[in-house]
Amino acid sequence: MAIVKPKKHPPHTDMTAMTDVAFLLLTFFIMTATFKTNDAEVTTPSSVSTIKVPDDKIMIISIDKTGKVFFGVDAQPTRISMLDNIAQTKGITFTDLEKKKFSLQSSFGFPLNQLKAFLNTPEGQMAQIKQPGIPVDSTGTSELADWVYAARKADPGLRIALKGDNLAKFPVFKDVLGNLQSQNINRFNLITGSEEAPAGFKMD
Repeated sequence: MAIVKPKKHPPHTDMTAMTDVAFLLLTFFIMTATFKTNDAEVTTPSSVSTIKVPDDKIMIISIDKTGKVFFGVDAQPTRISMLDNIAQTKGITFTDLEKKKFSLQSSFGFPLNQLKAFLNTPEGQMAQIKQPGIPVDSTGTSELADWVYAARKADPGLRIALKGDNLAKFPVFKDVLGNLQSQNINRFNLITGSEEAPAGFKMD
């Protein structure tokens, strides 16, 4: 009697689970992605400091190589509250859509009289607009001081960091310090690049 051999079938792999995982990963990256904004391009000087600037509850004042000043806070709810504060102080009204678009800007560099026009620009064109920078002057009464006050009112726990380009001129930095001192702020972090400490160097 002949032996009956079982019929061979080609191997089959069920791809359902892998497809589910792929879609879950795709959904995760889409939901957690942030849109690229037109932040100031700043090349910071380097230092040997090992102290890290905090990632949250922070406001950053940036100075680019041409001396333009940019301002931003890290949390979207804080940005909206900050905008409400300065709008109330200056007698300006912002729509809900303008507030939403402002909350997506990690930093900005517009005078107040140009901010509404910027926020009413189509989203696809916003990143292409060259921002003139926030007005600062040596008296400490410029718009930068107003934004610092509005941000601290929105979140008193905000820490301040200065991020200056390596080619930025000292007079602009001095004007920024004058605006901070007008708000009784004398302590802040400096954002720098990192470099290897020389032999024998020790942090105090």
